[in-house]
Amino acid sequence: MITENMMNDVLRYIGIPKDKADEQIKEKVEESFKVLHQVATPKIAYQKIKVALEGDKVILQGMPNGLQSRDLVKLLKNSKSCFIMAATLGIEVDRKIANLQKIDMLQAMIIDACASVLIDDVCDQAEIEIMNRLEAGQYLTMRFSPGYGDVPLEFSEEILDMLMAQKRIGLTLTKTHILLPTKSITALIGLSNQKENRQKSCGHCNLVKTCIYRRRGERCGL
Repeated sequence: MITENMMNDVLRYIGIPKDKADEQIKEKVEESFKVLHQVATPKIAYQKIKVALEGDKVILQGMPNGLQSRDLVKLLKNSKSCFIMAATLGIEVDRKIANLQKIDMLQAMIIDACASVLIDDVCDQAEIEIMNRLEAGQYLTMRFSPGYGDVPLEFSEEILDMLMAQKRIGLTLTKTHILLPTKSITALIGLSNQKENRQKSCGHCNLVKTCIYRRRGERCGL
C-alpha cells in the first residue's frame, strides 16, 4: 500500500513540492511502486546484542575494539543492549533502475526515489515487529545508520559481519563502503529503559550545511 507519506517522500526526493505535483507525476510514482513490488525481493536481518559505553566509545558485543562515536554514545546512554539491522530490496531493483536510465531518465529517477522510500518502509516494518516483542519498560531509540552524524560508513562492515548478512540476505559492501545491492540499509537501534525521542534531527546530519531541503525551508524527513 502506498501511503500519503510515502508519496510525499518520493516527491521530495525528486524535487517536486507536493502542492505542485500534477496527477501525471503522481501516476508515474504509483506505477513505479507497482513495478518495484514486482521486481523487489525485500530481505532483512536483525539481531539483539549487548552494548557498553566507555567515554566516547561504544563497545558492541562481537566488536571488542568498539567504535568512537559521541553520537552513538548519546543515542545509547540509556541502553544496555541494541539491535543491529541490515535490509535490502535485492539486486533486481538495481538492474531495473540501470536499464531505465538508458531509455527514460525521468522514470529512472522516480523509481530510484520510490526504491529509497520502500527500503525505509521495510526497516520501519521490522521496527514495528521488534516493538511488538518488547517487554514492559523497554523502548526503542531512533534508527541510526552509518554515514549519519559521526558514525563512519565503514561501520556497515561490522554490522554486515556480525549479522552474516552476505550469507543470510545477499548484502555486501564495496571497497569504498557502498552497500550492494545499493537499495539497502544498515542501522543500529538502541533498546532503552526510558521513552526516547525517535525523531531524527538536522543537528546530527553531515549534510546540514549543503542541504537542498533546508535551503527551501523544508526537512528531508529525518
